[in-house]
Amino acid sequence: MLAGAALATVLLTAALTTGRSAPIPFAVALLGAIYAIPESDRAIAAPIYGSGLLLTAELAYWSLDERVRQRALPGAVAPRLLGIVAVAAAAVPASALVLLAAEVDVARSPALTAAGGAAIVACIWLLAALAHIRGRESTP
Repeated sequence: MLAGAALATVLLTAALTTGRSAPIPFAVALLGAIYAIPESDRAIAAPIYGSGLLLTAELAYWSLDERVRQRALPGAVAPRLLGIVAVAAAAVPASALVLLAAEVDVARSPALTAAGGAAIVACIWLLAALAHIRGRESTP
């Protein structure tokens, strides 16, 4: 566990030192795996830990954005930081709700399976649409 945390730290340090974003998802995934793999009780609840991982990734990407892009307009830093913190804070109750929903005993049926599959497809479509919009905004 300690070796995994050290490797994640090295990956994040490498990403921030070299200015490349490729190691960031691997570091965050490794930290997530470190939390998920042991079967014992955890000191930190999963929603809080996941929110911390989200916050870590967002701040790492922001650090890289500050290098590449032109200087931000005056007053742009505080709203971005507030947005990142708000998303991380909103992730805690959302994650807790998902954990509670996962514990509910629901009878299996083809209709519920289809609804779940449709929800997954809708989420992927939404993420792809947001990535497309962001890509269009970052292109000069």
